[in-house]
Amino acid sequence: MPTFSLETRRRAALGLLAGLVLATVGTAAGAASPALAHDSIVSSSPENGEVVTEPIQAVSMTFSDDILTAGAAVALVTVTDVDDGHHESGCVTVDGTTVSTDVALGEAGEYTVTWQVTSSDGHPTSDTYTFTWQPSMPTATTTAMTTAPACGDDWAGSAEAMAAGSDDSTATAPAQAGATPLNELPEPTMTILNSAPVGQTDASPFSVPLLVAGLVGVVAALIAVVVVVMRRMRHS
Repeated sequence: MPTFSLETRRRAALGLLAGLVLATVGTAAGAASPALAHDSIVSSSPENGEVVTEPIQAVSMTFSDDILTAGAAVALVTVTDVDDGHHESGCVTVDGTTVSTDVALGEAGEYTVTWQVTSSDGHPTSDTYTFTWQPSMPTATTTAMTTAPACGDDWAGSAEAMAAGSDDSTATAPAQAGATPLNELPEPTMTILNSAPVGQTDASPFSVPLLVAGLVGVVAALIAVVVVVMRRMRHS
């Protein structure tokens, strides 16, 4: 039966410990990465690149985790046509993972959705996507706003704008006092439905320190086991 020197057994034990530590660190990194990643869109209505042929009343996006709404969190959505005219209402609704705003589309063509939300990791994230409005039959158009409306202001779908559109008026609705410049997001205004408080989402930032602390405890236990084994080998 082969015998091994104390030095050989010590090196084997240290190699085993190093392997266990590396495996634990790798597991920690893999577990922590999703929790620190920004939330991303998993679906939207309309979808990116979709050709819309029937009238729509809202644009909505569903994200990979609950969108934060407390504290300094913001949720903004604009919907603009090829001439940078605004067709969103200015009011944004946040319902868990879903963010939406009312819209009133105008002339056929490409529309750009620009959004900004506060991710479940506490960081702001934003992006844009486009869809094409191509009605299948003659449809009444609305007059775009030249600036992004604030929630509660007149917008492309308000009674005044709809009346202007039905009169075939070519003038755009007047800019509101203090309105946001063209192509910029409006001041944040949100309607919050069923939103989880900060720190209670599945990807709460507090879960990462707890995970790391648990893994450090596991490593410490493994080191203790290896030390005990090495001591026994010395006395054997």
